[in-house]
Amino acid sequence: MRILVVKLTSMGDVLHLMPALTDLKRHYPEAVVDWMVEESFAEIPAWHPAVERVIKVATRRWRKLKWHNLTEFFQFLKLLRSQRYDLVIDAQGLIKSAVFARFAKLEHEGVRAGFSADSIKESPAARLYKKHVGVAREQHAIERLRQLLAGALDYPYESRGFEYGLSHRKVNKDSRSVMLFHGTTWATKHVPEVLWHELVELANDDGYKVKLAWGNDAEHQRAERIAANKAHVEVLPKSSLDELAQTLARVAGAVAVDTGLGHMAAALGVPCVSIYGATNADLTGAIGHHQIRIQSRYPCSPCLLKMCPKLTAQVLAPPCYKGSDANPMLKAAEIWQALYEKIV
Repeated sequence: MRILVVKLTSMGDVLHLMPALTDLKRHYPEAVVDWMVEESFAEIPAWHPAVERVIKVATRRWRKLKWHNLTEFFQFLKLLRSQRYDLVIDAQGLIKSAVFARFAKLEHEGVRAGFSADSIKESPAARLYKKHVGVAREQHAIERLRQLLAGALDYPYESRGFEYGLSHRKVNKDSRSVMLFHGTTWATKHVPEVLWHELVELANDDGYKVKLAWGNDAEHQRAERIAANKAHVEVLPKSSLDELAQTLARVAGAVAVDTGLGHMAAALGVPCVSIYGATNADLTGAIGHHQIRIQSRYPCSPCLLKMCPKLTAQVLAPPCYKGSDANPMLKAAEIWQALYEKIV
C-alpha cells in the first residue's frame, strides 16, 4: 500500500503528525508513505522511519506568476504524478492543502480522505475528499491527526499513549547545557525579553551553559542581547532544522515560547517548559515525555489573536505574560525550577 499524506505547515503542525505515522506503521507495517510539505520544513518528515519520499511545495512563492516559479510548479507536478497512490490523506484540512492533494494520481480504486466538513475551519475543503473522517475539534491536534489516519485506514484508534517515532535520533547528552527558544512568529507569543535574561542567570547559577537558537535577523539580535556580558552563553550559528535537532537532542533541557522548536523538544523527548499566553496549550501545546506547559490565566487568555489589542505606546508586551499580576507561574525562578526538576 502506498500512501501520500499532505501536511504542509507549520513546524509544530508537521511534528504533530509524527505519532499518527507511528500508529499507521504499527497497523500497516508494509505501508510506504510519501509526505507533501512546504520546503521550509522539508527536513522534518524524513526523520520518521515510515516516510520514503518527501515532496516539497512552495505555495507562497508560486503565487507570484514568474517564469521560474511556473517552472518549479510544473517540476513539482511531474514528480508528484510519477507515482500513483492507494490513499491520499489531507491532514491539513485547508482548501489549499485539499487542492494540492487533488493533484496526486490515484490507483484505480484509490481514495482521497480528510476531515469531515464539521471537523475543520475551512469546511469547503471536505468537498474535495471521497472519504470523510469526523473528529471532535476540542481536543489536541496530535489526537485529532491520530484519529484522522485511523479513520482513513480503518484501524482502531487507541487513545492511551503515543510515540513520535524518532528514537533513532538519540545521541550522547551534554548534561550541563540547556537551550532557550525565544523566537516565534506571532507578536502575541513573545514573552518580555527580561524573562530570558533572568533564566540565563538562573541557569548559570546552577552550573548550566545556555545555547540560544535563532532563525532571522530580529531573533539573532535578540539572542545577542540576551547573551551580552554573560558567561557560558552561546549564540548558535545559523542552523538547518536537522542541525538544530542534533544540538537539541544533546542538551539536558529547554525553555520555549509557543514555537516549533518547543514541539521539536517534545518529539525528541528533551525535557522542556513551554509558555503559552495567546494560544491554547490544551489544543496545540507541546506534549510528550518530560514536557511542562505553563498557560497564562490572564482573563482574555487564550485569545488566539496574532496582535494584542491591549498594546500601546506604554504597554509594549502582551499583559498575559507580565509578572505575578497576570499569572504567578510566569516568573523566571518558577519556570527554571520546573525545568530543573525534570533534568536533575
